[in-house]
Amino acid sequence: MSKVWLFDVNVMIAWLWPTHEAHKTASAWMNNHRLEPWATCPITEMGFLRIVTNRSFSPIAPKWAEAVRLLGKYTEGNASHRFWPDSLTLVEIHKQFGSRITGPNQITDAYLLSLAMQNDGRLLTFDYKIEAIAPQGSPARAALEILRI
Repeated sequence: MSKVWLFDVNVMIAWLWPTHEAHKTASAWMNNHRLEPWATCPITEMGFLRIVTNRSFSPIAPKWAEAVRLLGKYTEGNASHRFWPDSLTLVEIHKQFGSRITGPNQITDAYLLSLAMQNDGRLLTFDYKIEAIAPQGSPARAALEILRI
């Protein structure tokens, strides 16, 4: 069985929002991996909903209920989708990444990458800056795929 892909918020938005600049890239990736399982977690689902319902993201931002329906359209009853609960402590994240976390913007990245690793999965993201906490040759890097636009 294929490893499960944990989608970062940026991948979810690009895939589910047709006018997003990376929509074609995310959609092509999904098409090439359509038979592989993928996952969300509370952090990625909340991040998706927080961003797409914000009028500064899009002048046609949906209201909360509409955005939840959009998310549910792709997750509810989808045999490929897995939901992973947030189950790691930040102490565990620190033990794994330690001094490689040098700023607050890396905390969520480290958490999602650790969650993917804990579930024997891989994190899919557009965020190339995550390479700072997952250097080449590390177990973390093996659990990471960065999409390029």
